[in-house]
Amino acid sequence: MTIWTPDLTPFEGPLYLKLVKAIEQAISTGILSPETRLPTHRALADKLGVTVGTVTRAYTEAERRGLLAARVGHGTWVRGAADPANEWVIRNEDSQRIELWQNLPVQLDRGAIIRPLLTDLAQGDLNGLLGYDKEAGRPAQRQLFVDWLAEQGITASEDRLLFSHGAQHGIMLALLATGCVGETLFCEGLSYPGMLGNARQLKNQVVGLAMDEEGLLPEALDAACRTRRAKLLYLTPTLQNPTTATMSLARRDAIVAIARRHDLLIVEDDVNGLLPESALPPLVNLAPERVIYLGSLAKIACGGLRVGFVLSPPALRNGFAQAMRLSSWMVSPLLIELACKLVSQRQIMPLIEHQRKILARRGELLRHLLPGARWQPGSMHAWLPLPEPWRSQEFAEAANALDVGVASGEHFAAGQFAAPQGVRLSLSQPATDARVAEGLERLAGLLRGTPPTNPLL
Repeated sequence: MTIWTPDLTPFEGPLYLKLVKAIEQAISTGILSPETRLPTHRALADKLGVTVGTVTRAYTEAERRGLLAARVGHGTWVRGAADPANEWVIRNEDSQRIELWQNLPVQLDRGAIIRPLLTDLAQGDLNGLLGYDKEAGRPAQRQLFVDWLAEQGITASEDRLLFSHGAQHGIMLALLATGCVGETLFCEGLSYPGMLGNARQLKNQVVGLAMDEEGLLPEALDAACRTRRAKLLYLTPTLQNPTTATMSLARRDAIVAIARRHDLLIVEDDVNGLLPESALPPLVNLAPERVIYLGSLAKIACGGLRVGFVLSPPALRNGFAQAMRLSSWMVSPLLIELACKLVSQRQIMPLIEHQRKILARRGELLRHLLPGARWQPGSMHAWLPLPEPWRSQEFAEAANALDVGVASGEHFAAGQFAAPQGVRLSLSQPATDARVAEGLERLAGLLRGTPPTNPLL
């Protein structure tokens, strides 16, 4: 921890803003370097002769501006290259290294399915598909997806559907369409890093809420709504990332009831929703007037086919159209038409079924090699709680030394939520079952040992 005592006299404004400006200046001049841990709220307050509340308010504002990061139990530090959000990149395997790091679609011969569809496109109105189009896609394309979603148990209408560049883009559209910029946003305590990155870019104050084996706790949401005014609730009810939690119907009803009581909009990320063989009704079926539903073909079909879909409440339809025009104008008509052919020619469900079978085999491997891990059928990932005295980052670093990539729980911690000690294991990423088994065996061996001694401690 740095014993840093700033001089606030050169700055104007309220005390807390003077301290924010001092932090900003110290970072820009190199006095506070990336990853430097700052004094505790109490220690700095005593040094400056101000209240603890002033320091807390300053640290919170500096975090909102992207200058600092904070986590309960870990303190406050200067953001830098080691910030987990900056490390979230695609990692490739080699002959020695096994990646259980990222949820990528299971490796299949998708080219055999896509190649004839591309031939069909080339023989049709190709020039029409290579031009500009409407921001929401064509009505016939939207209706085709609505009909397909209905077959999967998802209620929609053509006028509520908008195509996106995948669910990640859908998250950004939702934040823009609802005016959630610089606002408070609720989510599960452990949440999708892509959403956390979007929220950070838009200067949102993210509040991570308590969870159990079904995901978000209704009482935690209700308590948060009573003490803070939030614009949105973001959550993943099915195969939650990273915990694999899936909400029961009773839990879904309870969350919707609380959202209605407090007039809270919900962003439902259902990117994994079609992977289980039997799925519960999505939240959008229960409350279409306040649920923004996000889906995508990237995880369930083809990662390179950047086509997703958003179901928006009618009141937000114009907001989404404007957000699309401002962010990218439209999704490529060529990609949308390719996605439509994949759906209309009944090629997408075989891809999903093939993934289910492979993931089921890998789930069995996990059950035998790491019986303490949590996994549910259809899930691309598992959550591995770590026994004492292991810590998440420590385990991830030790696994990395064994040429196994895993995702530390810290990557998923929302706001100041205290992440439990655990890591996410992506079973879908390795090319073969044998590679998955080898990676899991290395991790099992690591758990049988003891954590390496950290000389800095």
